Amino acid sequence: MIELYCDESRQDLFYNKDAISNNNKYIFIGGIMINRNDREEIKHQINSLKNKYGLNNKVELKWNRVTKSLLNLYKEMIDIYISNGINFRAICIDSNKIDLKYHNDNAELGFYKFYYQLLNKWIKNSNKYTIYTDIKTYSDPNVLNDLKRCLNNKEHKNVEKIYAIESHESVFLQLEDILMGATSYKMNYEYNGKSAAKLELLKYIEDKLGHKICPTTRNATKFNLFEIRI
Repeated sequence: MIELYCDESRQDLFYNKDAISNNNKYIFIGGIMINRNDREEIKHQINSLKNKYGLNNKVELKWNRVTKSLLNLYKEMIDIYISNGINFRAICIDSNKIDLKYHNDNAELGFYKFYYQLLNKWIKNSNKYTIYTDIKTYSDPNVLNDLKRCLNNKEHKNVEKIYAIESHESVFLQLEDILMGATSYKMNYEYNGKSAAKLELLKYIEDKLGHKICPTTRNATKFNLFEIRI
């Protein structure tokens, strides 16, 4: 069984066009993939890391909380990602190019069409999947069931369940948030962001990956970033 932990970044740009700028234009949807058999060991590693730095296991680690004082903790989170069987994939969309008339003028519908693109190109028929997303308020309460139905009706029959959970309850959503945040920071700001700590962590990730954070080839597994051309 494979588990996916998915979230998004800057999704407000789907409907808030006034917020778009040169440094705030890319929307991201992404996730991390782990084997269920590895879940408890990776969870133990992350919680042990929190304890090492004097944090309670319930403390939520997030990209927006990267500071100089906790920079080494976040670097060690990246070490856990690199050293374990954890894969990251994200799609990015230039919000300037989104036209909601192609999504029935419904930003939520458009958003989940892109969510489908992330997942449909990632999952394989040889595995079974459980998908976890960060909980949020939906205008359509059946949206996650519809996403599961669309995935299983198209090319796959192997998505068993999609759950919405709170990010503070999942160390995997927290790790995904850090990787997504770094990817969004790099794509939107290049190396011109104002946070020295975030820039240092971003460059640490690139050093560990052995390449820059940028769109990758389709077959990249450890870190896969696809820019959707609309």
